[in-house]
Amino acid sequence: MTAYEDGPWVGLRPFGRQDYARFFGRDAEKRAVAELWTRHRLTLLVGDSGVGKTSLLHAGAAPYAVASGAQVVPVGDLSYRRSLPAPLITARGRPLFALLSSWQPAEDPTRSIGLTIQEFFKRKLGKAGRGTPLLVAIDGAERMLRRPTAAEPEHRRLRAELEAALRAFPDVHLLLAIRPDAVEAALDLCVALNETPARYDLSPLDRPSAIDALTRPLLGTPLQFDHQVAERLVDVLKVEHGTPGGPRVEPVLLQMLCAELLAGLHGGRTLSAAAKRVLDDVDATLADFCTRTLYTLTSDHGLPTCEIGGWMRRTFTRSPDEASPHEAVPAPRSARPKEVTDAVVRAVEDRHLLKYCRLPDEDGLQLQHPLLARALQRLGESPVAQPEPTADDLLRETEEAMTAGNPKLAEKYARAALATAGKARSDAHVSARITLGDVAYMLGDHGAACQAYEKALEIELLVDAGSPTVTYLYAAIARLHLLQGDMERALGVARASRVNQTAELIARLEVAQSFWRTNRHQAAVKELNVILERDPTHCEALRIRGEIYADWGKSQQAVRDLSSVAISAPPSARAAYILAANVPVTRGEIEELREEGRSHGLVLLYLAQTTHRNGNRDLAAELAEEALLARNPCLSSHHRRQAAKIIRKQ
Repeated sequence: MTAYEDGPWVGLRPFGRQDYARFFGRDAEKRAVAELWTRHRLTLLVGDSGVGKTSLLHAGAAPYAVASGAQVVPVGDLSYRRSLPAPLITARGRPLFALLSSWQPAEDPTRSIGLTIQEFFKRKLGKAGRGTPLLVAIDGAERMLRRPTAAEPEHRRLRAELEAALRAFPDVHLLLAIRPDAVEAALDLCVALNETPARYDLSPLDRPSAIDALTRPLLGTPLQFDHQVAERLVDVLKVEHGTPGGPRVEPVLLQMLCAELLAGLHGGRTLSAAAKRVLDDVDATLADFCTRTLYTLTSDHGLPTCEIGGWMRRTFTRSPDEASPHEAVPAPRSARPKEVTDAVVRAVEDRHLLKYCRLPDEDGLQLQHPLLARALQRLGESPVAQPEPTADDLLRETEEAMTAGNPKLAEKYARAALATAGKARSDAHVSARITLGDVAYMLGDHGAACQAYEKALEIELLVDAGSPTVTYLYAAIARLHLLQGDMERALGVARASRVNQTAELIARLEVAQSFWRTNRHQAAVKELNVILERDPTHCEALRIRGEIYADWGKSQQAVRDLSSVAISAPPSARAAYILAANVPVTRGEIEELREEGRSHGLVLLYLAQTTHRNGNRDLAAELAEEALLARNPCLSSHHRRQAAKIIRKQ
């Protein structure tokens, strides 16, 4: 497909690595960021939502650094991925899996299950030689830095592992792309690493760069703007930002304008006619953009259609008198009705209608562009056609919803994707079913998750019975049977998962855990040893084997395995290590693990065994009773006997 057939512009999505040949307007910025990244161990790329950080990294700075001879890892992020069912990736945390798999997108996703950040850096640097910088980046790093997300155990473990890896490998140069409200948290990370970061504040486009971004993608196509039309289109979006070089153009609004031009071209108009329509009433074009965006947001969050738009109009616009046009004004982040939750505000920011600003005494928000003040007054003046989304469009929405921590919204989009895909068996069906399974798993409904994965498996077996996805789904179903306490059934399904040689590792992990939970420790260790003979650093195999050894009473072997995965170890591994190492442990440490693993039967059992050994029989019995009631996972029959024995000895 040529650039013209696809459309000369990318529309509202960020530019990707594949779009570098049509990414214009950021020549100075891509050079500056690449040079800072190459020279400094830590670089902060700071900019508002919609200013173009993702596009600059993927299509600008990273390709420029590669062309300059640097070793650059694909840009990482913390977004949800459908590459593996959720039950297979949650022991060490979804964010860590997301980051590692985004750094190696062409690899089998199972490689990220057993990998640490340190081992990843070691393998990459081994190819380059000592003293050669390895450039890595995390886009959207505010997700792991700012509250309340940063306080979640998964993000704490990710940060701890990242810090340890950066200390171990001084040749790694890390770039964090963040929004302004995460700068303070990013600086805390820099202090912890004893590093002074370089910082690049990404501004909107100046006028010549905006014209380049609009016109240069047309080179080599039959499309050309009439005389001075491109300049006029850019000029209607200019606004004073207080930066050198005069007024600036917000990239996200320029992309919105390009999306409108594309829609006109696809609707049969000439470029001149499409541009004239936009220029004739820019406010109406922006109002249509706002209306479509707010329609989606209110539908997503179950609010009345006017709720978000009305709040934005009241809070972020004002008019000196009835005859004057409305102007944009900032307001405190807290200035909102209770219906407009933090999640809604973040979603409005992510859709590029609002952006962060700092007020004298607190954090604030303001409209992404002053022109939106007038556009907000025209919301709903005329009906706006909502384009019919494809199944792929809806699946992308499920990923966004899962990334934002909104599984209910993800479920809505996944079901819509199923309906849109129709009756034909397809990849879209499988992906939507896997997402529904992931949603149910995140919500703690293991039965519904199992049903969703079984339906996905049924389809995949018809489409491609030998695909790795078949193994992944069998393994996820086996894990769910373990969590529900059906150990023998789990073992049977895990054995059935050995259908694809490339996905053998996942199958062995599940078979090993099923053997262990059916009280066959030796057979379980044998399965894990096969994995560890091939990859002695496989952290998930080491973790599981360490827990098995701790449960088996082989303390020395348990401590050896669990010590090697201590940095990002989940609560079950930490509790097993305490039990095996017989180290002094405070009541506070016990309570912290108890809270983090409050529904995890094995965490609670390990803690019960530790406290019983230390003489606190009342607390041990209390923990053992909680272990018997735990459902994520349930205790196996031989573990239940151990818990009951502690209670009897109270």
